[in-house]
Amino acid sequence: MTTAPMSTPIPGPLAGRRIVLVNWRDLDHSLAGGSEIYAWQFARALREGGAEVEFLTAREPGQPATAVRDGITVRRRGGALSFYPHTALRLLARRRRIDAVVDPSCGLPSFAPLFVRRRTPVLLVMHHVHQEQFATRFPAPIAAIGRWLERSVMPRVYRRRPVVAVSASTAEEMRHRLGWSGPVGLLENGADLPPVGAGDPVAKDPDRVAVLGRLVTHKRVDLVVRAVAELRSARPALRLDVIGQGPERASLERFVADLGLEDRVTFHGYVDDDTLGLLLDRASVHVCASDAEGWGQAVIEAAGHGVPTLARDVPGLRDSVRADETGWLVPDAPGDLEEVGRRLTARLAEVLVEAESPINRARWFEASQAWAHRFDWSQMRRQALDLVTCELAASTPVPAARYRPREERVAFMGGTTCVD
Repeated sequence: MTTAPMSTPIPGPLAGRRIVLVNWRDLDHSLAGGSEIYAWQFARALREGGAEVEFLTAREPGQPATAVRDGITVRRRGGALSFYPHTALRLLARRRRIDAVVDPSCGLPSFAPLFVRRRTPVLLVMHHVHQEQFATRFPAPIAAIGRWLERSVMPRVYRRRPVVAVSASTAEEMRHRLGWSGPVGLLENGADLPPVGAGDPVAKDPDRVAVLGRLVTHKRVDLVVRAVAELRSARPALRLDVIGQGPERASLERFVADLGLEDRVTFHGYVDDDTLGLLLDRASVHVCASDAEGWGQAVIEAAGHGVPTLARDVPGLRDSVRADETGWLVPDAPGDLEEVGRRLTARLAEVLVEAESPINRARWFEASQAWAHRFDWSQMRRQALDLVTCELAASTPVPAARYRPREERVAFMGGTTCVD
């Protein structure tokens, strides 16, 4: 990443505007995942619209404090928790120079409305509700504070601010779990995919399973490993490719060794696009045992290579998997991971038998690729740009400008412009 100064201003609907996007991690963080890709695509949309964009994020050891990428200034301060006060101070110090803030919730948002002027638009982006996940990352007292902030404080702070979710089930979870009463729009993810038709379903290995994504506790990769252990007698050729990196890797490698699966499970870590393509091109099934997702980005990546996904029927995954077309949803058993594992194993056994048929693999391949190509980052950027442009128009008293009511703007869907 270069540290060159901001490039020449770009003409566009946001020309001359200064916009801050706050995200816990940036693309160069070792734990970057789907939410970081989404945040960066959003920042790109703002920059392409002519805005001066500042990306506020935490700083991992070894990362420079400030850098520029794609014409976007990346400012890194603080760690997993100290990032929040650093961000608050930065917003306070520049509140008279900030025209808008995009505030994704990566566990918790930055609570930007408390630190900017009242008329400054702040857009909250919800990936998913994190009530259970706080306990998987933090000690009990901190997890309890996190749940309280998300459930009680966040809805109050953002009650008069525009809000979008990345999937319909995330919006539903916000209403059900957080008591969210205001309008929630939908701004879906995109994907970078190979062309439709790329790959060969006949060449896929019916005994090759893939797991794609960050290796963190709530992804429950251990359940997939256990399923492979349970099925090894019935399927001697069964192999699992684990693609991704994260803090749980060492624990998972020990678990694989304890089960005697070193010859069946391969940890690839982060891989480049070509290697990812090769791994997914030979896999017949992708498995996602995550507790919940805002949106199954890994599901869509796998589908782009013609690989269907077996997943738990939980928020986010039920949006990204079209049941019995591009994959299969296993009924969840909240609070009972042993039962979840049994259900996942039983369904995987059935799917692998079905995968032996070239006809089935071809059918899954075609349906999965067609579904994946409905999601495009260029479309997402157009929608994001339009949404922020409209919010800024609504906050600027220009008599000649006419725009739709806020409720209609927030219910943004389908890529149509909200400026009349």
